[in-house]
Formats: sequence, C-alpha cells, structure tokens
Amino acid sequence: MFRIQTTIITIVLAGIVVLIMGQTSYGTSNSDLIFLKDSKPYGLSFSEWIGKWWQWHVSIPNKINETDPTNLDLIHPREAYTPIKCALNQNDSNVWFLPDGRNLPLEESTTPEFRECVVPYGKALLVQIYGGGCSYGEGLKTDAELRDCVNIGLDTVKFNAKVDGIEVVNSEEKNKILPSPFLYNLTYVKDNLYDIPEGAFRAMANGYFLFVKPLSNGTHTIEFQETFFKPGFEGQPSSENRISNVVYQLKVG
Repeated sequence: MFRIQTTIITIVLAGIVVLIMGQTSYGTSNSDLIFLKDSKPYGLSFSEWIGKWWQWHVSIPNKINETDPTNLDLIHPREAYTPIKCALNQNDSNVWFLPDGRNLPLEESTTPEFRECVVPYGKALLVQIYGGGCSYGEGLKTDAELRDCVNIGLDTVKFNAKVDGIEVVNSEEKNKILPSPFLYNLTYVKDNLYDIPEGAFRAMANGYFLFVKPLSNGTHTIEFQETFFKPGFEGQPSSENRISNVVYQLKVG
C-alpha cells in the first residue's frame, strides 16, 4: 500500500506517548502565522496545495549511488536530508515545499532531526505533518479505495507544530487544517521514492499539513512531530506505526 505519513513534536517514554500541547502566546493567533483549511492561498484551495506538495514530493528521484553506496546525495531528502536538497525542484513562484520527516525508531524519536534550509524572502512554506498520497499506480482500482488509503490514521494520529516557538496547531484542533481529500492525476518520475511505475495515475491526497505564511527576513524555526500507532495482532504495534520529529532552522532572505 502506498502511504506517506509525516511529522510533528512528541515525547515517547516507556511506550507511552506524552503529547505536549502548548498554547499560542504573546497575543499571536495561529491564523496570523499559518493558512487554515478554508483559506485559498494564492487563489488555490488548501486541498489543491496538498496535491501540489505531493506532486513535488514524487518528482524527486530516490536512487542509490552504485559507484559509492555510502554517498547519499541521490537519496530522497525525506530519507537523507541535506541543506542543498532543500532547494530541489522549487519551481513554484509563491510556495516553498519542505520535505516531511523520516519515520524514526521509537528509541530515537525524542531526538529531533535538525534541518537547515535557505528560503527566499516572500515564500510561504508547506510541509506534510501526517497524511497520505495514494494512486492507481500502486494497485488501487477505485476512488473508494483511494479514500480509504488516504484516511488511514487521520482520526488517531497525535501531532503538534510550532513556528518560532509558538504552537500553531495540534491534534486537538486538527479540523482547522484537515481539508477534503483531493482527487487528481499524480505523475511519478523514474526511480521515485515509492517504486511506483513512471507515469501519471489517478490519485488522491489528504492529511495534516503545516502551511506557513511568508516569514520576515532572518532566522526562523519550524517544528513538527507526529505519532501514529496502528494496532496489530492482539493489540501489538504493527509495521504501519509512524513517528517523526523535525526541527527546521530557516534562513529567510
């Protein structure tokens, strides 16, 4: 099954997730810092932007350097991030897409991935916290199957996100950033992250995305974490668990 579920700030201790839900402070509301699901940033719906993020995401190849397998330059930025990779395929005039977080082992989940990125002034930022992009290319045959695929975990995932230390959204107020599923055609490049055949397929995307309004010149931080435990046999964790923890340090200018 073709799934991608992405990232925000959680503390896991002895198998128990403690989610820190801070409050926005200094009189700043989340709508001052982020776009919400009913907005139309740059003339497009929130759902359309989710589709654009997914198109960007699967347009970046994921390849092993056969000459030097230890060289990670050709690996997708979600799995092997470097500051240079933050600029890959950034062709939108208004929005800068950030890679979501890689899936972390439970024992590593309390230590965030620190990522540096230089972002041009005037760009909004969009990153998936937790969600799914599913297509006929992975063997699904109906739109109902696509919807079931993208909806996995949306009701139970725990997450939160901060911009410059101010919490802007968490899973207790998830409806602020969860739009309707977006049905469209998704084009995969050769050697894409999910080993889907190269080409265009009917697809659907949905999930929780952090859509940050353009930031001022200077240094900023974006933090996001998510934790999703899918019960398996007799309540034991399954292979579809998802834990991520990311801190971006952004230089805007």
